[in-house]
Amino acid sequence: MTTAFLLLGAGTGLGLALVISGLLPARPSLAMAIDTLHRPPAPLLPPRQRLLHALAAPLRQLGLPRTPVRQDLAVLDRDSTRHLAGQLGLAALGLLTPAATAAAANLLGVRIGWTVPLWLGLLLAAGAFLVTDASVREEADERRLLMRHTLAALLDVVPPALAAGAGVEQALADAADIADGWAADRIRAALSTARLTRVPIWQPLHDLGTRTGVVQLQQLASSLRLASGEGAHIRAALLARGDALSERLTTDMLTRAEAATERMSIPLMTLTTIFLIFLVFPAIGALQP
Repeated sequence: MTTAFLLLGAGTGLGLALVISGLLPARPSLAMAIDTLHRPPAPLLPPRQRLLHALAAPLRQLGLPRTPVRQDLAVLDRDSTRHLAGQLGLAALGLLTPAATAAAANLLGVRIGWTVPLWLGLLLAAGAFLVTDASVREEADERRLLMRHTLAALLDVVPPALAAGAGVEQALADAADIADGWAADRIRAALSTARLTRVPIWQPLHDLGTRTGVVQLQQLASSLRLASGEGAHIRAALLARGDALSERLTTDMLTRAEAATERMSIPLMTLTTIFLIFLVFPAIGALQP
């Protein structure tokens, strides 16, 4: 019991220390203060935003969110501060729920020790961190898959336009204008950046592939960069990239279908096992003397 109270007190003290360190940050150094004088003042945030920044500040000092999670948040167009604050809130909810349940049970007369709720709360808090990052990863993977499908559709349309005499930029722009959705908007923005800044078309596409983590965009940019000129060279490169991407998407779809089939078979096997148990149990009970 003493160990449980010590662990509970240590966890509470650590949480309070993190909140206080976020609300009352350390005094900046002289170099940082002088550098602040040469920068414009930061805009005044509303109270809710200040609270979110205060909650996320201790996690940022720990190096969170990690680089893969930060990239996933960029794909989803989400703020990392809001993500960290929500992650901390879920962890606090998971930590306090077993303790609150045990306290309510003790008030009702049911004696429950504090050791199990404490360890269960710690497990739920850690699970909240992992589940939040995993959900962000899953949603980001869905968007990356949408980007691959959109890119495959564009690569099916662009080579015929090149064969008809259109340029690479014009063929890609016309194909992107036909498409719709988040991925098409990102590709159109990259093409507009290339047109307005007068840079090669492969640079914004490569940057977009780096930001979103879609390797096929980077490969397309490399093919456009290495192509020596208009016409057959670029058309052949785009056809090759389109075929490779279509094969990759087909393989991914088959893999997802097989995984879904396996997941569907688990409940069926569970129900079959339960049915067999209920079927065999009366016969086994009848054999007992």
